[in-house]
Amino acid sequence: MTRNCEPALRRCLTALEAAKGRERFEILVVDAGSSDGCPRIDTDFPRVTVLRLPRNFGRTRARNIGMRTAQADLVLFLDPYVELQAGTADALAAMLESRGDAVAAAPRLADPSGQVLDTAFSLPSAPELADASLRGIPLPRRAPAGETVEAVDEAALLVRKDFVAGMNYLDEKRFSEYWSLLEVCWQIRNAGKKIVVGAEAGGVLHPGRERYEKDPLHIADRVSGAAAYIAKHNGMGAGISFRIKCFLSALGSFRVPLAFSILTGSRIDPTQ
Repeated sequence: MTRNCEPALRRCLTALEAAKGRERFEILVVDAGSSDGCPRIDTDFPRVTVLRLPRNFGRTRARNIGMRTAQADLVLFLDPYVELQAGTADALAAMLESRGDAVAAAPRLADPSGQVLDTAFSLPSAPELADASLRGIPLPRRAPAGETVEAVDEAALLVRKDFVAGMNYLDEKRFSEYWSLLEVCWQIRNAGKKIVVGAEAGGVLHPGRERYEKDPLHIADRVSGAAAYIAKHNGMGAGISFRIKCFLSALGSFRVPLAFSILTGSRIDPTQ
């Protein structure tokens, strides 16, 4: 999904157009009501299909729209701030094709300086989700090194479309902007399947994604999605308790408007 990130999108698409095996895959851009050049990016990238939404309905709905439109059996969710190496997409597909027990594959990513990032982690606890939601920080990277992991960052993830379709796609009622792919990771583990990761960095994660981390609506949306995730897997009471604790934390920090947004369940997509 894109929203007012034209320079990053151009860099991302330039890398994809140069990818090994480019003729074998389609590129879909789901734009969430951008006011910059993102909705018209296909003028300069004619082999790219742009799906233009009238406004921002959140990444979960945008991903579903893209997945339902895509013709391929494998779908790569890719953040526009990721610049993949030429052979990465092809290598991820090959990893899945060689592993019958794997449902998803992710590349290791590096920052612009070349430092490899920790993008894999174990499924989080409620306190870890609360901290990540309120502060806009990554979940703790405490996954052991290895070829398979429980969960990965949402920046780049290749999944088997039929597995997600079997989930009735991503849950738009529970998740708006955040945590829908965390739920996919949980479902993969619950099904006894695997997420595999590349051995070396296959792309660069550029700065820019963090610009919404401190925005009150985005914080409230993260809390709302995290509360829904916890309620689904630990019971309604646990989800309510999680939301109340986040509300009290915001209130204790004298962020009254944020506390009210958390209490009322404000989301990027208020239509669900």
